[in-house]
Amino acid sequence: MKIFCISILNKNYEKFKKLNLTPVGLGDNEYDKNWLNDKIGDNISKKNLYFGEYTFHYNLWKNKNLISNHNDWIGFCTYRRFWTKSDKTKIDNFSELEKIIINKPQNSWENYDVIIGEPLIFKKIKNIKLLKLNLLEVIKKPSMLFNNNTLEDQFRVFHGSFFLDRAIDLMPKKYQNDFKKYMNGYLLYPYNMFICKNFKILLKFYDEIFPWLFKCEEAFKYKKLSGYNKIRIYGFLAERFMPFWFMKNFRTKTCTITFFDESIIK
Repeated sequence: MKIFCISILNKNYEKFKKLNLTPVGLGDNEYDKNWLNDKIGDNISKKNLYFGEYTFHYNLWKNKNLISNHNDWIGFCTYRRFWTKSDKTKIDNFSELEKIIINKPQNSWENYDVIIGEPLIFKKIKNIKLLKLNLLEVIKKPSMLFNNNTLEDQFRVFHGSFFLDRAIDLMPKKYQNDFKKYMNGYLLYPYNMFICKNFKILLKFYDEIFPWLFKCEEAFKYKKLSGYNKIRIYGFLAERFMPFWFMKNFRTKTCTITFFDESIIK
């Protein structure tokens, strides 16, 4: 199994390798020569502020030789979130991470094509936060104040209705209605983390998501993308589309994602 560990810090390379991960550095930081990065070959590294980890995914899509000789499980974690065989969602030492990290395919995965993270369950966003973040959206849908909030509610309040509605319009029509239903649910499969059974599945995903994201980029080019909730808009859209697409097209199984702050690795 090959797991790329995506980082924005030029540190802990050897620790990641010890965990059988392949470290990848993103963005403007300089990385030691042994790191993979999102600047290889045909790349969109300069868009990392907006696309997040998808600048590296683009790199794999356009430079298929990086993965085409690996016809086994292939996936992604981040420098603070790891796939583990544990029910713990947070730990605080490297020794524990070594014991619980998943670095080979699990027997329970045998009948599945894609692994995604255990979902976060949306409930009720505090009313004071709803009103503070986006009063207009609350006025348009007052029931947000009284009912549990869906993925759609959360996206509209935090990121804006324009971006969601326009993105859905630009999505292939065969997905639009089902995606709307998905967004009316309460389960968020987070962090843009997934593992595919082989690189062919991964490339099929890339062939769907990148044309869509680039259409969104063209449609949003005159919008001011400022503040965390807007700047990373393409990453947030991908975070919603990715699990939806995999669940619609492949056999999926969930797995625990555990938080560990690698910046404190000793």
